[in-house]
Amino acid sequence: MNSMQRVNDSFLGPWERPALAWIAARMPAAVVPDQLTAFGVLGAFLTATGYVLSRGSLTWLWLASVGLLINWFGDSLDGTLARVRRIERPRYGFFIDHTSDLFCQVITFVTLGTSPLAHFGVACLGLITFLLAFVYSLITAHSRATMRITYFYFGPTEIRALLLLGNLLTLVGGVVVLDPWLPPLPGAGGVTIHDFGIALLSLAGLTAIGTVAIGDGRALAAEDPPPHPRPEGEPPAAP
Repeated sequence: MNSMQRVNDSFLGPWERPALAWIAARMPAAVVPDQLTAFGVLGAFLTATGYVLSRGSLTWLWLASVGLLINWFGDSLDGTLARVRRIERPRYGFFIDHTSDLFCQVITFVTLGTSPLAHFGVACLGLITFLLAFVYSLITAHSRATMRITYFYFGPTEIRALLLLGNLLTLVGGVVVLDPWLPPLPGAGGVTIHDFGIALLSLAGLTAIGTVAIGDGRALAAEDPPPHPRPEGEPPAAP
């Protein structure tokens, strides 16, 4: 895993990476990466709790927002801290980081679908897009020794930022329903601005992943050409 290339061209990266490096350099010695990972998972639970409870009162979106910030802090800083201290554990770190991120994103999207902000089916569409990107990243990690964190400048940090922005806008103005512009979903009521945004980003995500997959396939075809056929009767080459 040491030779694996990371693709992380996050739109927020020019601000995020220096901030994380600054924090990691000043983190108390008693704090270790595993603790930050656990802190990030705690943030996901708080986000999920806030989304579920927002069915009763939108005020609970403050809890969901705090949870998103905690999740970002723990999930983004654990690897940075390990690299700054030069205590990387490549295989273990890869396993823990991506397993926790998978779990956190699943519970975030599922509980978002139980909130007043988005219909459950639309939230699941966003989750499917995330899972597609996640699985494709694992495929390229194996086939090209490249771990893709972002697609066209969009990754987990941008997802959290948009969810946080949506929470704050809802706390200020309430749930925005696009009834005047879009027809209601069959049997599910009006389309919210969150529904529209998730659907739009899912379509863009599917297009981006498809575009990257075509490019990777062409590159692999050139890097790994088919073997020349052996003349009939010629024995196979010795291993």
